[in-house]
Order: sequence, then C-alpha cells, then structure tokens
Amino acid sequence: MPALEDFLAGLEGRLNIHTVQQILRVNNLLSARSWAELHMIIKGAVAKKPLILDRLKEALQMQQICDLKAVSYYRVGPEHADNIFLKLLDYKILPNPMGAAFPLAVAEDALTKDDGELKVIKSFSDDSGAGLILSRKRRFTLSNDILRDNFSQEMRDQFPQAEKLIEVKAYDRQTFDVIYFNRQRSYIELRADMTRDTGMPQTSGQLKKSIDDLKFFSRRLLATFSKDFVLGTPFNLLPLAKGVYADMSGAIKRIGFATETESVKRETMKAGVDLRSELFHKTGAKAIDHKMSIFEVAMQWHRMDIDKVDSKPELHIPGSYRDYVQIGARTDYAFVKGMRTYDDSNFVLNKIISYIP
Repeated sequence: MPALEDFLAGLEGRLNIHTVQQILRVNNLLSARSWAELHMIIKGAVAKKPLILDRLKEALQMQQICDLKAVSYYRVGPEHADNIFLKLLDYKILPNPMGAAFPLAVAEDALTKDDGELKVIKSFSDDSGAGLILSRKRRFTLSNDILRDNFSQEMRDQFPQAEKLIEVKAYDRQTFDVIYFNRQRSYIELRADMTRDTGMPQTSGQLKKSIDDLKFFSRRLLATFSKDFVLGTPFNLLPLAKGVYADMSGAIKRIGFATETESVKRETMKAGVDLRSELFHKTGAKAIDHKMSIFEVAMQWHRMDIDKVDSKPELHIPGSYRDYVQIGARTDYAFVKGMRTYDDSNFVLNKIISYIP
C-alpha cells in the first residue's frame, strides 16, 4: 500500500499523535502510544473500513489550514466585508503542482522545481467564513554543534586547534499559509505556517519571514477584492494579555510578567494544570496583590467543559519584557495550536474579541 504509506508518513509529520488517537477512539478502534503501532492499527482498520482514511484526511486538511499557525488579525470595515467574502468564495484556482497532493506535501521532484514564491493552491469555506491556502518551497537551515570529542580523525587533522565545529545543513520543505476571512466577526486572519519539518517549529527569524511574506502577498491580493481596501496594521494583541490571565474558562499554561519592584519572571505548567492554581504562583501573586505587568501569556481551553466540543485549542500571545517596555509596544500575532475543528479558530477569535477593553 505505497499510497497509504505516504499518507501515514505525512500524517506523522504534521498531526499530533493525540489527534490521531482521538479519531481512532471515535471510530471504536484501538489506540496506541507510538506512531509505529498506530501505523499498524490504521492499516488494518482502513482495510476493513475505508471511511476511517477519509476522516484522517479531513483531520490532516483541517490541521494544515488551522493548526500550528502564527495568526495576525485584521479588522475589516462593513463597506468591504461582502466584497472580500464573495471574492474568496469565487476565487479561481490556477492549476499548480504544489497543490497536487494536498493535504500532503508534494513529492521531492515537484518541490525541487518550485520557485519559492507564495501561490494559491486551494480555497475552502466553513461555517464562519472562507479562505485561501497558499504554498511554496522554503529553504531552512539547521545548525548542529560538534564538540571535539566527537570529531573524526580527518576533522582533528584539518582543524587541530578547534574545540567545536558548527555544522549547517540546508533542506527544502513545503509550507502552507492561509488567508482567511471570518465573516461572522469581520476579521481577516493571516495564518503563517509555524512548522518546518516533522513538527519542528521555525526559528524567530524564519517565522518573521513567513509572517512578512504572507502579509505582503495578502495586501496585494486583497486590494483587488474591494475598491480602496488597504490591509493595514494587525490588531495589537499585547493589551489583551491581562484579559487572558483573568479568564477563568481555561487553564493558563505560560506567563511572562514584571512586578512593581522590577522583577521579571516567566512560568510554565505541564498540560492539564492551570498555572494560577499552582501554590508557588498563587502565593507569589497574592504577595504582590496581583499587580503584574503581563507581556506573555498562553491559555488552553477544554471545550468539552464549555460547549461540548471535543477539542483543546490553545492561544499563546508571545512577548518579552524588553519589547514590552518600549514606547508603542506591540504584539502583532499569536500562536495557535490544538485546533481539531474548523470552529476552534472561531472560538479563539471570539475569545480574543471578548478581551478587548
């Protein structure tokens, strides 16, 4: 089953193992703790019930569109909303090799031939809006420190004085970015792909290029959708950090803050535990009368406890104290993950809007 093997490799490269386990459980199938065991279970299950493969493909497509993205939010005025929405729904997709295998990545030969420029490969819609999927080839580099103890004899001879060498490898990967218009709330979401290889996140520099390139492409494209429309500055998420921390409907997973005594702290918690309930944090927060200047925060919601949806979306507003104290400080994007339904994006956006002072 070479086609199934390719699909499973793509599944492992992009989907969280817990998402696959959940899909199997919904279909009354055994689950497993390792990908190797899951591969075996899925092969046997698909042979008996092909519908399972369709559900896995749907999950992978949803993930490529919604999950593991750096999202910037742009408000759209009522005079442009209908035009943008209709243009997205009716957008004509030109045939392109980079979209041939979606939701999987294309084969190596097709990737090699790509020019590295963003291009629209698919359109989609859900209950809240419509969007376009963009793709391209990205070249990434990976640095690896080699200590002298691990030098080969040839390396020792060539670099007799070196205590460490830095190995830099370059490789090409296909990325998936998204332009999405939430018609319900009249916000454009630019979702820049965060991953580069088997779940590995992009570095801050690589991610900045992803965000900037997507914004530049989107600005030109959307200007053709509605007369006089200009994609301006994204919504500043930094002032919302305090509202996220005060929201008791989810669990705080990470926080960065400064106190009135100039102490700067960062705290994180393992999955499933709300940092606010942790004794050390609770005691410290009480000691300073909860007077914290929050510059970074991450929250996870268990939607089953909120609206009976079986997903755990997470919003992370990143930041640093150095940037926070600058005049006109901004956070132009948030990280989202754990998105298992298209509506999770709408859920997160509604939460963001609820934090606006």
